[in-house]
Amino acid sequence: MNLKDKIMLVVFLTSVFLLNINTARGEATELSVEELETVAQSMRAVEDALLNVRIDSNSWVEEGPSSSGPWERTPVCWSTTAYYGKISSNQARIDVHKSVLPWENGAAPYLQKSYSVSFDGEQVRRKEISSSFSGKTFDIDTAVIFPKASALAQLRGFGRITGVEASLFFHYCGMPEPLPERFSANFEAIADPNYFLSALATADPNYSNIKPLAAKVVLEELRGIQCIKMVVMADSAPTAWWLDPNRGFALLRIENWRVDQDGNERLKSSINVTKLEEVAENIWWPMEMSTVSKSHEAGKPWRRFVYRASNVVANDPNFDDSIFTVPFPEGYRISDEVTGRTYIVGQDPNNPDE
Repeated sequence: MNLKDKIMLVVFLTSVFLLNINTARGEATELSVEELETVAQSMRAVEDALLNVRIDSNSWVEEGPSSSGPWERTPVCWSTTAYYGKISSNQARIDVHKSVLPWENGAAPYLQKSYSVSFDGEQVRRKEISSSFSGKTFDIDTAVIFPKASALAQLRGFGRITGVEASLFFHYCGMPEPLPERFSANFEAIADPNYFLSALATADPNYSNIKPLAAKVVLEELRGIQCIKMVVMADSAPTAWWLDPNRGFALLRIENWRVDQDGNERLKSSINVTKLEEVAENIWWPMEMSTVSKSHEAGKPWRRFVYRASNVVANDPNFDDSIFTVPFPEGYRISDEVTGRTYIVGQDPNNPDE
């Protein structure tokens, strides 16, 4: 089935799904197993339709006294260009043009860095470019190659600053196994509890004795939009997701709660997508998003992370997968943790980068 046929299937299934539920039930109620299967099938077709994406974005951190602010911007910020392949490939590259973070015990309160990180499916390559503080900039001609086993750990922290944490396609990007890499797997697991348990047991036999997570899916209105809401009720940390079935099942809101010692649910963090854009046929991307979270330390302010995409291009027919291998320029000192070698590009006759 080609891309156009898949898109047409998604539109048809979603229309039939919503028509049947709204006609039969009217107000929001819990979805049946058959309806969950329809959602999973439609969502999987949308996920499969994304072949590649490039995101140019800026993000920063704000602080405030409560979950509703008022907010004051801090110096902490990022400017990035990110590339991701299709979900099944796990390929990614993030060019961090500017990163400003607190510098603990440093020569200045904040340190600015520039670097690139890539994962081509086999190894992670990180190239340092420069660092700046107190008006001084220093070139850094070093790079590291990490083995595949550490790839997810290296990429996990970039989900928020590149916006993919709030996307249907890469919401689970960089999460450790056996968590699903596809959002549609959640609906398959709820429709068939043995689905997720089987995956867990395959990854670790110790999971075979656990019980299925309590979960439910309903239709619920959010900001005037009829959404599919999925709630997973773990023992002390319930999580809820709202998705827009009329815009490619795009994520609109995510809430994480915690149960305190008195049994009361309190908001731990939330993600709100306030602007979506159709960057390819039926592929909707978060262009503006904010995340609010409470510090683990008592007395510390609430933090709001703000993400703004300036340009997103999906399914570029001229996309070249070689982008997922960060090149190392001549003169760079390379620490290769795969082979255990250290060398300088251009000075080692056995260097494959020459």
